[in-house]
Amino acid sequence: MWEEGDGAPPVLCLHETGATSEVWRPLAAALAGAGARAIAYDRPGWGRSAATDTYVRTTVGEQAAIAAAVLDAHGTGPAVVCGAGVGAVAALELALRRPELVLGSVMVEPPLLAFVPEATEALSGAAELVRAAVADGGRDEALAAYLAGGLGILSAGAERIPPAARSHGPGAVRALFAELAAVPAWELPLPDLASAAMPSAIVTGADTALELRKAARGLNAALARSELRDVGPGLPHHDHATDLAALAIEVAEAA
Repeated sequence: MWEEGDGAPPVLCLHETGATSEVWRPLAAALAGAGARAIAYDRPGWGRSAATDTYVRTTVGEQAAIAAAVLDAHGTGPAVVCGAGVGAVAALELALRRPELVLGSVMVEPPLLAFVPEATEALSGAAELVRAAVADGGRDEALAAYLAGGLGILSAGAERIPPAARSHGPGAVRALFAELAAVPAWELPLPDLASAAMPSAIVTGADTALELRKAARGLNAALARSELRDVGPGLPHHDHATDLAALAIEVAEAA
């Protein structure tokens, strides 16, 4: 875990599958320059965070609980929670279940394909790609395929993760397979979304996969206080860090 900046608001950063907390370094620098503070950590199995042999499955709720424990331990008061991928869905879950900890959320490409009924076929195809990768070269090959964006909608955009922020090794392999079903298994709490009081922003990029763009629009329509933001090509939270920092501060000010 690391922090950058010493101002307000605190912004807790939850990285996506396949990455480490290093993916947030540009955002942290932009926040520090704007007088805010970034807090980031490696989620279980990624980067420097260990994953035991028994770590075979996780849930969005578990990832949100870990984030809550980080905020509780820091005692910083409520924070803006900025997440990408599964980290975006964990940020949303945290905002719904522990609203006293959350000023608002910034969600980058949340993969909530439950909002996209036609994505069922894409998910089935992606599952076949996972099985084929494992058959060809084992679970390590599946991780390599994921990071290359080769597992269909499950890894859409993962190839944009910069090399310095990619995670490899046995822990990352375990984490990948623990996380693959986490978001599909999360039941959309539609009444809670419709009544959520905190502000939120949903971010997509110029090259975000079509299914993820549709998911973003569905989530935006379901949330009580939300807006969509679109940025240029690349990884939104890394390649457009200045825009994301301004958005995080805007969300905090709207709380």
